[in-house]
Amino acid sequence: MIFNSLSFIAFFVVVLMVIGATDKWLHNTRLRNVLLLMASYYLYGSFNVAFLLILLYVTAVNYAAPLLIQQNKARRKGVLVFAVVLSLIPLFTYKYLDFFLTGVLGLQQLHEQWGWLERLVLPVGISFFTLQALTYTIDVYRGKIERRKNVVDVALFVSFFPTVLSGPIENARNLLPLIEKPAGVSLQNVTEGVTIFIYGLFKKVVIADRLASYVDWAYGSYEYMYGGTLALAAVFYSIQIYCDFSGYSDMAWGVAKCLGFNITRNFNFPYFATSIKEFWHRWHISLTSWFTEYVYFSLGGNRVRLKARWVFNISMVFILSGIWHGAAWNFLVWGSLHAVYYLMEHFFGLQKKDFVLPRWLRLPSGILVFALVTLAWIFFRVGDMGQVVGIIQRIFTHRTLSASLGASTFTFVCNMALLGVLTVIEVLVYKKWLLTERKGTFCTWGNALLTVALLMLVALFGIQSDSFVYFQF
Repeated sequence: MIFNSLSFIAFFVVVLMVIGATDKWLHNTRLRNVLLLMASYYLYGSFNVAFLLILLYVTAVNYAAPLLIQQNKARRKGVLVFAVVLSLIPLFTYKYLDFFLTGVLGLQQLHEQWGWLERLVLPVGISFFTLQALTYTIDVYRGKIERRKNVVDVALFVSFFPTVLSGPIENARNLLPLIEKPAGVSLQNVTEGVTIFIYGLFKKVVIADRLASYVDWAYGSYEYMYGGTLALAAVFYSIQIYCDFSGYSDMAWGVAKCLGFNITRNFNFPYFATSIKEFWHRWHISLTSWFTEYVYFSLGGNRVRLKARWVFNISMVFILSGIWHGAAWNFLVWGSLHAVYYLMEHFFGLQKKDFVLPRWLRLPSGILVFALVTLAWIFFRVGDMGQVVGIIQRIFTHRTLSASLGASTFTFVCNMALLGVLTVIEVLVYKKWLLTERKGTFCTWGNALLTVALLMLVALFGIQSDSFVYFQF
């Protein structure tokens, strides 16, 4: 059951009705959380019942570890390290072991002997709920939160169904208090949540899935394509992955909002950024925040004496971010490329506190940032490094100004028109003219008309797909 399916809509309507009735008549937070936990396990188990065992294992490790940390303060650091290792074992086994044996160690023969490696299926959401669970243990260790005795609350924090599949990666300081003292289901929350969900659905099925057809076609036979076609496909992929992932994040945000949870907004108009640093403050915010707090600061952050050590700390954040996305060299290159972008900005003095970008340079700077990010997305999208080199080479050398329209002129024109609609909506939302409260209420004519218009566009132009890009991570 994925968010853009009718089965999920039916599932969520039932959950919302049950939780709403519980809030209205029973006022029982414990029962509410038990019901939400059951719903979360049901949704996650619908992908593969066996995956539930891994989710339960990670939950158990991170429920027990804080207890041991508080009971044995002399060995609390050892307990933390042990808990982190135990939590990462399933993630490493399913996602990285095969690549580590063959791609890093070159043990192809061992890979062939271990035939079971090829039969491993990556559990959906494992990269997300593992990091989310670890925030609880680490924050208890650091003294930022108290250990929770209620196992249901901790289990719900790890497996909360709006976030368990593809984030956002919530930290325990934010989500656990909301679980313990929920705001509850209300007309205001449901109205706002439904509108946000529909906007996310529009970005996914109308924009991302339609652009995916052109990208797949162009990259699938790149050696026969004009350079302009491949450049256009690269631009379309930048928009596709944004609309796919931010669309999912909006839907998760909207679902959680309906239930009374104000979770992290995972995207904040990243393609409006005028610097790489600003881009990463706006893109996949929860992952960036996780690596900043639990990796960058742990390594010393910018509180180090040597500049080289700071460069190492920054580089590790981007490299680990790349590897987090997948066990392949192209993800390592993608992360490293963004590290280079970031460091170049820093050493050119563009990240100084007193640096202010002139107004007339904002648009050119934004276009340059988008171009650099788009170039990096080619490494992200195309797994084979030889193909990446071939695509980039053709973009700059083979009829760069010529581009094919794809399956049909009509489809291409429709896609461009829909991109125009998306751009207008994004600007209006960015300016806080839509999808925001006016005079203390979300129920405005603008938001109502937007919701109706988006539903019509979804009905007319939506494409049904059975996955999101970030499910593979």
